[in-house]
Amino acid sequence: MAKAKSLKARFKSIQNTRKITKAMEMVAASKMKRVIDRALKTREYTQTAWEILTKTTSSIDIQNPLLDIRKVERICIVMITSNKGLCGGLNSQLVKKVFENVESPYNMMINRTRGIKILPDSNKSDLDVDFISIGKKGRDEIVKAKKNLVASFTDLNDQSGILDLKPVAKMIIDGYEAKKYDKVIVAYTDFISTVVSKPRLRQVLPISTKDLERQLEELGKGIAYESEMDEVKEDVYNRYYTFEPDAEKILEKILPQVVESQIYQAFLESQASEFSARMITMKNASDTAKEMLESLNFQYNQARQAAITAELAEISAGMAVL
Repeated sequence: MAKAKSLKARFKSIQNTRKITKAMEMVAASKMKRVIDRALKTREYTQTAWEILTKTTSSIDIQNPLLDIRKVERICIVMITSNKGLCGGLNSQLVKKVFENVESPYNMMINRTRGIKILPDSNKSDLDVDFISIGKKGRDEIVKAKKNLVASFTDLNDQSGILDLKPVAKMIIDGYEAKKYDKVIVAYTDFISTVVSKPRLRQVLPISTKDLERQLEELGKGIAYESEMDEVKEDVYNRYYTFEPDAEKILEKILPQVVESQIYQAFLESQASEFSARMITMKNASDTAKEMLESLNFQYNQARQAAITAELAEISAGMAVL
């Protein structure tokens, strides 16, 4: 019976673990749905910002520090990861892609805005890179790799709003305006579906309508929205705008908000990807626990039956002796 007791103890332990993983799966699913809803609600704002920027920046005479384009020699990367684990390879895939691009930085050194593109020297591979981390996992990897970490934000979660990300936006805007950085990139995990997410690197500064357009297309996640975006483009290019007081004044107000919205959108995408990955990981853990419970239950019944058979054999042997 000693073996049966041991199996029963393991059965109870795994059963308790399965209850925990099942609860974590349900919590992650609930949070994922809430974050996705918040992400989709930012679509209209981003679309309107894209419309205004497309019309106001169509003239190369418009001047604004956040639209200045220059040769890339120093970059700031805002890396968005999770604070907690148990979400599969979500963080490691993003970190791997970022570090690969840092080692081979040609693509990151391409700068573009308002239809202008500056290509780097083909033989140039040295690049100064500063990191700003959002999330503990990214921070730990940056420190471990001995990269230059200038700021770390580890207190943001699924309850955080766009106001909580203002310090990040202010830091990169100030750095770009002071010409400390020639380009700012946000690295995040794009939520495509419940089972699919993809690490991405997106240009934030200088502000590019092309990157905003790509962000909108990714946010649409569907054919219906793609056709809707085509209609918006046609409408914008055929529409006449009147700006009061003038386009430059409007840009001074709206461009910092566009940067904030891009960082916020990337943060929401990363959050949705995190909860999706954790939900799947916990579901797999629950399914594995269920299989282990079935196996242990079978072994327990075998051990119990063997013990009963042995007891009956002993009784029968005793009766035979009498």
